[in-house]
Amino acid sequence: MKRKLILLVGIMVLALGLVGTPTSWANSLTFQGITFGLNLDNGNLVLTMSGQGTGNYTGVTSLDAFAVQNYGSATGLEITGWDTKDGGLNSGGCDGQGNWTCFNGNTVTFPANAVDVNLTITKTDGSFDLSNPPSLKVFFDINGTPCAPGCDLLSKEIPAGSVPEPASLLLLGAGLAGLGIWRRKTNKV
Repeated sequence: MKRKLILLVGIMVLALGLVGTPTSWANSLTFQGITFGLNLDNGNLVLTMSGQGTGNYTGVTSLDAFAVQNYGSATGLEITGWDTKDGGLNSGGCDGQGNWTCFNGNTVTFPANAVDVNLTITKTDGSFDLSNPPSLKVFFDINGTPCAPGCDLLSKEIPAGSVPEPASLLLLGAGLAGLGIWRRKTNKV
């Protein structure tokens, strides 16, 4: 019994130490088979997209353009090889309308129709802040032809922490294990 109690205490200490650890699942959204993520890495904003397109995204072969909004006070955004413009995104490209930063110009081709994108957005001033859900617009191509109107132009907020953190799951598991040990101990008496 003493070993089980020591194991339970060890698990709880580990879980409490992980509670403050950020999760890699934060700021992500899965839509039509593709997971979109916006995360911070060393002060930069990282856009990731991965998965096999389904529904209207079936067969997408490349990323043509994207736009972000609600990313904090960062200014002078840049991605090597991409053009940066102010304004949103529609089926005609960056439209110059609204409080968005739009990127286009350097098409990213996907291997074997599987979306695989990892782009780092740098800044010259200010800071990125994802505490409010950032918004993302994405425009895909199918074999060099703009996807719209054949498929949807993604325009969604990327929610923060939509999936439970591993530490939360570990705390839940430790609590359930503790209840199980306590119940077993009371049944033996």
